[in-house]
Amino acid sequence: MRKKRIYFLLGIFFLIAAICFFTFNRNEKTFSKDCPFCQSFILDTNKFYEDDLVMALCTHKPIMPGHCLVIPKRHIERFEMLSDDEALQIFQVIRKVDLAAKKAFGTSAYLLWQKNGREVGQTVPHVHFHYIPRKTGDGSVLKFILKMFLVNAQKPIESAEIQKAVEKMKTAMNEPDKNLRT
Repeated sequence: MRKKRIYFLLGIFFLIAAICFFTFNRNEKTFSKDCPFCQSFILDTNKFYEDDLVMALCTHKPIMPGHCLVIPKRHIERFEMLSDDEALQIFQVIRKVDLAAKKAFGTSAYLLWQKNGREVGQTVPHVHFHYIPRKTGDGSVLKFILKMFLVNAQKPIESAEIQKAVEKMKTAMNEPDKNLRT
């Protein structure tokens, strides 16, 4: 009986995931030539880290507190188009973001999520890695996965909330850390 319930729940989950994927991520308008990650308004309000190759931004539709995006500064649509230096720097920045999120939000784990092409649901034509942190007590994994698939349907958070997250991450990024390797 328990196995049937689990299979039923998994079936419902995959049905919801498929509906969300095809409903929210297949909108042709989301692939306009105007890239939001290249617009100064977005960068000025959401960016908390920048170096010569990479930036880190707080997202306007966080799945969990501390949900960030790590992107190359250069407009590149697909992962395989990154230079070796850009790819290496992205992963070094992800480590820095993780340390900062631990300080700022008390996180203990994270998921990296990168969609590479419209066919898999990439909604912004600019390479970006979602850094989605979690901490003990956040709730069930199933609830977390559902949030991931439903995030495009949610309303963006208020700009004041984004600014709070940006300031928390900026502060945490600037604090020295003995464990940080560069």
